[in-house]
Amino acid sequence: MRKYISLNSIFLFIIPIVTLLICLQIHVIYYELRSLPFIDGEASVSLIGRQEKTITIFKTGLFLYAIISVFFYFSISEIFLSQKIKNKFKFYGIVANLSLCIYLFSLGKQESFYEISRRLSIILFIATMYINHIYLVKKLKFLKLTNRIHSSGKLFSIFYIIIFLMTILIIIGLPWVNPLFEYPHKLKNVIEWNLLFLTVIFYIPLSFLLYRLDTK
Repeated sequence: MRKYISLNSIFLFIIPIVTLLICLQIHVIYYELRSLPFIDGEASVSLIGRQEKTITIFKTGLFLYAIISVFFYFSISEIFLSQKIKNKFKFYGIVANLSLCIYLFSLGKQESFYEISRRLSIILFIATMYINHIYLVKKLKFLKLTNRIHSSGKLFSIFYIIIFLMTILIIIGLPWVNPLFEYPHKLKNVIEWNLLFLTVIFYIPLSFLLYRLDTK
């Protein structure tokens, strides 16, 4: 089981990163994009994903991510339950990935209803994943303290750094939640790209930690 969820954790990093890199490259070739959106914010994630030549790849990749993510958090939940530890991973996994699927379904549609749906669903996805990451680290820390997971403190330090950076970005980007606030467009894009990157890179150290999990 631990090898299975450890491998799934790696997929949860690889799939969205490869999807975004392919869409970015298509944008460079066909739409003459000359940008590093993580830094300059010239293009949003939605813009990269909704173009005619990228929307199928973008939606397919992230729908696949959502499916694997649901199975991943259900498996994580079962592992903690087997250790007699109650948890909410199934709930968080469903809420986060349902929000992502609503965002993907609305992508490319111009009506105001879909624009509002995209905005609300991506906010809910990011917020839920942020809470879920903190919650997961807390539960894993408990397993470490009870000697049911074997790991040095270095991996937990990486988790804390990722969560700290996500917290900073969320605080900076919080005014964007208010649709009446004129938030700088490029800054919003930079925050969006980096939050997404931090959300998925979290799964790399998690994969190593889960591999060391003692489920006996």
